[in-house]
Amino acid sequence: MKVFGEEASWTARRRWMSLLLIVGLGWAMAGESEGRAALQVGRIKGKVIAVTADRREPLAGVLVVLSGEFLPGKVAQTISDDDGSYSFSDLPPGDYVLSVEVEGFERFAQKIMLPLGAIVEVPIELKPKAVREAVTITAGEDELRRVESNIPAQLGAPLLRNAPLVNEKFQDALPLLPGVVRGPDGLLNVKGARAAQSGILVSSINATDPVTGQAAVELPIEAVETIQVYSNPYSAEFGKFTGAVTAIETRAGTNEWKYLLTNFVPRLRKRAGTIMGIESATPRFALSGPLARDRLFFFQGLEYRFVRTRIPSLPDLQNDTRLESFDSFSRFDAALTSAHRLTLIVSVFPQKLDFVNLNTFNPMATTPNFHQRGWFVAVHEQAAFSNGSLLQSSFSLKDFDADIYGNSPPPFRITPNGNAGGWFNRQHRESRRYEWAEVYHLPTFSWGGQHAFKIGSHVAVNTFTGLDRSDPVHILRADGTLAQLEIFLGEGRLQRRNTEVTFYGQDKWTVHPRLTLDWGLRYDRDGIAGENNLAPRVGFVLLPFADPRTIVRGGVGLFYDKVPLNVGAFEQYQTMQVTRFGPDGRTITDGPRVFSNIVEGGSLRTPRSTAWSVQVDRELTRRVLVRFGYEERRSRRDFILEPTRLPTGESALVLSNRGRSRYREFQILTRLRLQERHELFLAYVRSRAEGDLNAFSAYIGNFHNPIIRPNEYSRLPFDAPNRVLLWGDVRLPFDLLLSPVVDWRDGFPFSLVDEEQNFVGPRNRGGRFPRFFSLDLQITKGVTIPFFGKKYRTRLGVKIFNVTNHWNPRDVQNNIHSPAFGTFYNSVPRTFRGKFEIEF
Repeated sequence: MKVFGEEASWTARRRWMSLLLIVGLGWAMAGESEGRAALQVGRIKGKVIAVTADRREPLAGVLVVLSGEFLPGKVAQTISDDDGSYSFSDLPPGDYVLSVEVEGFERFAQKIMLPLGAIVEVPIELKPKAVREAVTITAGEDELRRVESNIPAQLGAPLLRNAPLVNEKFQDALPLLPGVVRGPDGLLNVKGARAAQSGILVSSINATDPVTGQAAVELPIEAVETIQVYSNPYSAEFGKFTGAVTAIETRAGTNEWKYLLTNFVPRLRKRAGTIMGIESATPRFALSGPLARDRLFFFQGLEYRFVRTRIPSLPDLQNDTRLESFDSFSRFDAALTSAHRLTLIVSVFPQKLDFVNLNTFNPMATTPNFHQRGWFVAVHEQAAFSNGSLLQSSFSLKDFDADIYGNSPPPFRITPNGNAGGWFNRQHRESRRYEWAEVYHLPTFSWGGQHAFKIGSHVAVNTFTGLDRSDPVHILRADGTLAQLEIFLGEGRLQRRNTEVTFYGQDKWTVHPRLTLDWGLRYDRDGIAGENNLAPRVGFVLLPFADPRTIVRGGVGLFYDKVPLNVGAFEQYQTMQVTRFGPDGRTITDGPRVFSNIVEGGSLRTPRSTAWSVQVDRELTRRVLVRFGYEERRSRRDFILEPTRLPTGESALVLSNRGRSRYREFQILTRLRLQERHELFLAYVRSRAEGDLNAFSAYIGNFHNPIIRPNEYSRLPFDAPNRVLLWGDVRLPFDLLLSPVVDWRDGFPFSLVDEEQNFVGPRNRGGRFPRFFSLDLQITKGVTIPFFGKKYRTRLGVKIFNVTNHWNPRDVQNNIHSPAFGTFYNSVPRTFRGKFEIEF
């Protein structure tokens, strides 16, 4: 593809060579460890038995689930045979959780410690719910959590499937977690951090955009097994963020073939009282199963999306954003030998998003389009050795290219009542990331307690080339006269490379059955900053009483962020020339003034944060758990931009590490287990997010901001001091499933500006949006449909968003010289969506 007359720099030949290199490395590692790892595997087996007052009966056809850190996808499944027998073979030593859920019986869950090469027999005795009071269940998952110093907020596949998600994407589910909000710019802010300060991992692979540092991956929701959000992970294996990290585990195939078809009925577009084409078509298909039983497993998820999203405050036929995308996720898991596993992942996610940031003040002509071409390939290899150790290796290649351009000719005009003209900035980017990681788990040993030690290394090479050019920007007063003219000078030809190196050591030290310590040290070196950074961390888990229903956990750690490539290329961007005019719009009062792009001190440093937390969990009854938690994070060396007058009299736009931010959060969470497999969560969060507002990512990224004023320290744009959140699902009679989500929070802050776009008063102190409230529901019913002599399970239902039709505006007129000053706009009304899926 040619953009601005330039050929794309990555040729097809290099892409094929990269792919062959990955596959070759994977098989080379396979051959190397095959002979060394033949004797150390184990087995877990037993029978599934229904136990009543007077009899014991084997149960056939029961799904038995085994979860563990070293399994492909961290989970394995099997079906009990005619005499109730089940078996899991070729298991490396370690901790596992065995679980079974059968309708009408108590849930069974048990933690198992599998020694080296052992065969462990675990009978699964299921007792009817009618004798609940007499049953003692070992909650294996909870037992594992009693040794973890930092428990991530987690979303599993059932919740992703059952929750009312507006676009049915994994990103839609993240705001269901306390401390995660979607900010006024549409980006996700996790635990008070800007989007670029957080990390995202997909099957342990870095899935951020190397250029902007923001999340850059799309997955069919069926490909997601779990989503875990760590706000302060005290394990040294996590790095390259100062906010939080989201870890996505993808789904692996099993020995049972499964198919899922959903969203295959398009939604019609109704505008101006009539049907005008398609509003949404989002079919999804998933397929998984064994290509070779017990040896080679396959999962494939496919999704096509065509979605028009209406902006209520704009006229019909001029108020739709448009999204078209195709997401493909493929995963192959191979058991090469009894102790050697290999996983290949291929993900492709091109996307076209037109009329971005369409809102009350930005009509279609002024908005940009964002088209991206993203894909990644990853190979994971895992080998167990006869001494009880384990080696995990991975190699990945991620490619993310993007084009941003406008919908009408320049210039871009900013007025008190809204914007006009064509989007001013055009970008073409090509970026690539190569990653290689090794993690070695040493055999557990005893010395003052039990130790589980691991060491790891990580090398990443990031490259970026592109063009970034801008057209003139006019700032107009209320009477239409020109107040400021911005012209951009230079070629805007960008190129940057960065090599990142990491080493770490981490020890889980069980000092006492009621006290576990996590301590580790991480070393990072970033090629752009050129610093050697050491990040010590320590966490603890304490069971203060003999009763294991109370758990205290916490810790403290130092975290170093990544340096995005666009930060490293700052001095290559076009420079801005600003001219200011008097009231007549013609007389020059200042300028033309050229703001040169300068890095303060000639070099950059790596942003860092110090975070600590403490949390108390108390299980009041078998149905009710209460959690109290407090956490605090202070970030330093954040990248900020400051328009500055130099001692020489010249002007400059200075990039520095002077930025700071701070986040504090107190949380109360209650989990109510109404039924087996069905829970409700209620959380209250009191928080405060503040920091320097001229963050680099707020001005230079996918969508540039042409108005740069002096920096201030204040509330961050996504600060919401009070929030109440309820979510979960409830099983009703007649195979009905109800999934409610209630979200109430304070409105986001905003600033006041005058007709020349100067801030009036302190920034983000001009007021807040009205309090946000939304009740969303999804209710579905299971239906069996006969077809050609077979019966297929389907679920039919409806999703209702904003059931109460509460006024939740997203736009505000904050210009004091506009006649509409102080008016709020653009609330999404009550909305209905159908739900139809077939599983066979």
